[in-house]
Amino acid sequence: MAHRRFELTTLGTGAALPARGRFPTAQLLNVHDVLYMIDCGEGTQERLRVAGVNLVRIGHIFISHLHGDHYLGLMGLISSMHLMGRTMTLHVHGPKQLKEVLDLQLRVSSTYLRYPLEFHSLEPVSGAIVWEDHTTSWCGPLH
Repeated sequence: MAHRRFELTTLGTGAALPARGRFPTAQLLNVHDVLYMIDCGEGTQERLRVAGVNLVRIGHIFISHLHGDHYLGLMGLISSMHLMGRTMTLHVHGPKQLKEVLDLQLRVSSTYLRYPLEFHSLEPVSGAIVWEDHTTSWCGPLH
């Protein structure tokens, strides 16, 4: 029987202002060795490195809302995945305005990703299923 795994690693729980020993919001969820990120505040890449996580293994990133402490590390993470040679599709789930932010940053920096970036727009509906596949489903409020 295959090993069944469900682990949540808290990478940051801090608020918008940095504080010693606290980092902006980010969590890494491992469900049966499939990695999902929930929020991506500044410094998330460094926290992932400290935790020994291979960035390229993250398949889905969920951004709960557009306060900076929940998403300002996302573009850097996307860029690092590109520089590391990622080829696998990255799924980003979040408020529809996030796609505008990502498209603008990619356009003005003349960045053409080596991998497909698939955006999934989410509406803020409490209790809505925002992702489901053969091993996992997400159900919970979006801010």
